Amino acid sequence: MKIIRRTFNSAIIALLCTGTAAFAQKDTGKLIVGYPAGQSVDAVARLLAERLGLAIGRTLIVENMPGQAGSIALEAVARMPADGSVMTLSASAAVAGNPVLYKNVRYDSVKDFEPVGLIYDAPLVLMVNSSVPVKSLEELIAYAKENRGKVNYSSPGNGSVSHLAMSELMRRTGIEMTHVPYQGAAKSLTDLAAGQVQVSFDAYAAAQPFLAGGRVRAIAVSSSERISVLPSIPTVAESGLSDFDLVPWVGLLAPAGTPKAVVDKVSEELAKIVRSPDFSQRIIGLGARPRFKSAAEFKSFVRVEVDRWATVIKGSGARLE
Repeated sequence: MKIIRRTFNSAIIALLCTGTAAFAQKDTGKLIVGYPAGQSVDAVARLLAERLGLAIGRTLIVENMPGQAGSIALEAVARMPADGSVMTLSASAAVAGNPVLYKNVRYDSVKDFEPVGLIYDAPLVLMVNSSVPVKSLEELIAYAKENRGKVNYSSPGNGSVSHLAMSELMRRTGIEMTHVPYQGAAKSLTDLAAGQVQVSFDAYAAAQPFLAGGRVRAIAVSSSERISVLPSIPTVAESGLSDFDLVPWVGLLAPAGTPKAVVDKVSEELAKIVRSPDFSQRIIGLGARPRFKSAAEFKSFVRVEVDRWATVIKGSGARLE
């Protein structure tokens, strides 16, 4: 009799454990980030995971999966369950640029993902070393033409958004400058401030300490509108290149096939978070702009961006292994 009771009790415990595990699995999800811990996208992901998880009733665990400028994570997410348990916070470089830049990217940015919402973007700042006698894009164009072969520009690396934006700027203005790629924005901008290179095009967050120190001068921004942190600096479009609007962005995506009801619900809650004053201020503190777009709007936006960056990359001639 004792044996029967023990067996029955064991069965009940096993059943309860199975039910608890199923419940936990159902209410736990992953937010995949294709960049190392500590980078800006990772910081936003951790802030977002807590708030979004509370809003949708699911614990979101941030999992870093760095590699190939964000593409390793996207490739993995494209093959994960499309049941709402997995999402990824990804940057435009991985979504719109890498499939053209790299030969071995194995995902289709339009077909393999369900866009959930655009969260923010980060306009680039066109800068010169303070010793360069240039205070506008028009003056930079003239200076580069007068000093052909003598002007160098830095970037955080070959194929980076900074490199591509500068390539497009040169293509459209007809100027020639020598590219000096670095491993990261810090080294690139340190040499700009030191006068080792004369020009650079990079995100405000990275550039701000150098701008504040007076060793670097901002002359234009890459967005179609001026940015609040540099209100007196004109856009490239204002400076003579109409329709110039190259801005890296970060958005939330899910695997293709994720139910529309799930995507729309997450997008609805995401809108509230992005538009909340405290979250917006955190984004602005990173030198970026809160820029929410709904699932439907983001889907159309991604299609346009994929085409836009493909054109820019092909025009630059950049190609990475």
